[in-house]
Amino acid sequence: MSTMAIKILPDGPVSKYIVPIRKSTGLGITDIKNKIENKDLLAETDADDIDEMENLKDLVDDLIKLGANVKIFDSDEFGQGTFNYQEISYEEFKNNIGRLKEILEELQDYDDAVSDED
Repeated sequence: MSTMAIKILPDGPVSKYIVPIRKSTGLGITDIKNKIENKDLLAETDADDIDEMENLKDLVDDLIKLGANVKIFDSDEFGQGTFNYQEISYEEFKNNIGRLKEILEELQDYDDAVSDED
């Protein structure tokens, strides 16, 4: 299973980022502040779940609009350790979501074709 995660590199007061992060992750205010200050991962999601990926993208978009320096990470279950995260660009992140949508659409089309044959 591949995982996507984000972190924010603080460049000023973190208070303006708390509401969207809390809304998206359900983390408490203290946890959010500590994660930002310690440069820990704020949100992680299954990279194969389109709904979770789109929710993470919405959070990233909201944080970018607020001026946050958001770092996006992709992991691979075959990486070293539990998960080996590598930073990816926002464009790569969006492309991953696009590819996942295409795969899901192709699978749906295939399922529909198979069910029509029955």
